[in-house]
Amino acid sequence: MKIGRTLLGSTLALALTVPFAASASAASEPESSTVPQVSPSTSKLNSEAAPSSSNFKAAGVEGSLNVDVDVLGIADRINEAVKSEQNRPGWVKNVMETTFYASGQKYNVMVFNLNQEYDYQFNDVQFYGSAVYDGITYGIWVFKDGSFDNKGDGGWINWAFRGWFDRTDNHVDFHTP
Repeated sequence: MKIGRTLLGSTLALALTVPFAASASAASEPESSTVPQVSPSTSKLNSEAAPSSSNFKAAGVEGSLNVDVDVLGIADRINEAVKSEQNRPGWVKNVMETTFYASGQKYNVMVFNLNQEYDYQFNDVQFYGSAVYDGITYGIWVFKDGSFDNKGDGGWINWAFRGWFDRTDNHVDFHTP
């Protein structure tokens, strides 16, 4: 496990990388993935976590949790959700639910397969991290309001969100609770 700390003004930003292994088979390997960074215009913090090279694979599933912004201090609880599911749709839903409750049910939550195309504009980001399920990287955001456009496939294997929103097909407008 790697933990990095950065002091930004009077706020402490933590970067946490936790390797884990699970026992399940999952969907196909991604061609490539990139993890978006939280921009200063949408977050109180701008912190980057170094990617972990200590990931390992067991029984066909590999993964890790990388946290870039954690104003709420919820990374440990999300890490437990990342390790606990053995099927991809269940894993995505579990990460969403755990993140929602760990953030005190006060914020909107988005979990999204970063191998797909998307656009987003989130305001007042409280948490951003990424988690890997059998080689597929998912972004995890906790935020006050904003919008998200899924330009790829829907379904529980690719995205899950919770909070206060209006949805039209693959476009979601999130509102302040």
